[in-house]
Amino acid sequence: MTRKSYLTLLTVSMLISLGASAQATYKIKLTNLENKKGDVYIGWYVNSSDFMKPQKATIAKMVSVDGKGDVTVTFDSVPSGKYAISAFLDENGDKDLNLSFIGKPTEKYGFSNNVRPAMRPASFNEASFDVNGKNGEMSIELK
Repeated sequence: MTRKSYLTLLTVSMLISLGASAQATYKIKLTNLENKKGDVYIGWYVNSSDFMKPQKATIAKMVSVDGKGDVTVTFDSVPSGKYAISAFLDENGDKDLNLSFIGKPTEKYGFSNNVRPAMRPASFNEASFDVNGKNGEMSIELK
């Protein structure tokens, strides 16, 4: 093997190992489900313009709650970066957070950092947190 080939192989190996170490496993525990039935939707967002738009989530899962009081969902291989999570309990199966005629959610919802503004949804900045390659856990209480 030539010196140039060896250096190229070494560089590629280092980049691969750096990329692999920059991912983490996160466990998100959703509480206060009140033993309701339905599916809980969890979306991870990387910017404010996409935040709370389920079709634009960078990472997403929908999990059945089957009448449980809380549920823990594992996300593997989460790349390092800044994220905000929004979650909601879809009780009627329409894959959307339903709102009353005045715009108040009629299904349970929550945000990372357990942000709970009184008269508006949480902002991306309020709910954001950093993933830095280390495994982590977070609890989100739905209201």
